[in-house]
Amino acid sequence: MKQSRFSNLIASLAVTLLLTPFVLASPDREDIEVITVTGDQSLAQMRSAIKQKRLEFYEAYNDVNTDKYFDMMCEWRATIGSNIKSIECEPRYVTLIRSEQTRDNIHGFDFYLNKMPADAHLTPLLRAKHEEAEAHMANLIQQHPELTNKWNELVIAVYRYESQKSLNKDEQKQ
Repeated sequence: MKQSRFSNLIASLAVTLLLTPFVLASPDREDIEVITVTGDQSLAQMRSAIKQKRLEFYEAYNDVNTDKYFDMMCEWRATIGSNIKSIECEPRYVTLIRSEQTRDNIHGFDFYLNKMPADAHLTPLLRAKHEEAEAHMANLIQQHPELTNKWNELVIAVYRYESQKSLNKDEQKQ
């Protein structure tokens, strides 16, 4: 796949270089055909672009957000047993609810051996807050044009990635 794209690119460049003297020598320069060669991004590059657009959106969101309870907190974390860090983002209210549950577990209200609440225990507590946070974010996106632009850029990047991913799957089937 990549080799055929590379071969097509080389062939296009070769034809362009071969035809350049004839185009330059022709007396009628208004009828020049323009050939544009664009390169495709790999899926990994597209995923990286999505991560970057998401961080830019969260930064713009946090700038216009007046209710800091709904801020998006992003930090570099490594999973247990790994030194490879990746950026993870979660709303501030998730961190606060998790810490409240941990504090309650430690103080004996609902004692667990591991002290950390499992995500399954947090899901019922977070469901209503997620809906409230989504409504808050949607409202801010509608009110602030710069946030709307960042959101649109993120949606376009995700759409491009998903389209290319499905296109690659279809090409592999053939």
